[in-house]
Amino acid sequence: MIGLLADPVVDWGALLKVVWVSVVGGIGLMAAFSFAVLGAVRASEYRRAESPIVAAAFTLLTLVCVLLCAGAIYQGFAFVINKS
Repeated sequence: MIGLLADPVVDWGALLKVVWVSVVGGIGLMAAFSFAVLGAVRASEYRRAESPIVAAAFTLLTLVCVLLCAGAIYQGFAFVINKS
């Protein structure tokens, strides 16, 4: 009964799109940050094990993932600030 009353007020397609984008963005940001932590830990381990090439690769992974996270945060702020 409530769903029938809310139909003219709520754009269900837009609401579903917002939920879907939020879930995908949240999982993507969580995965990028997790890979950043993994890369930092592995880089430290391989640096101690005297494997500089592998350590550099994991350091690069960390930097790329941190930049992805920073970019996502920047985009979020820019979207909220520039919303008209």
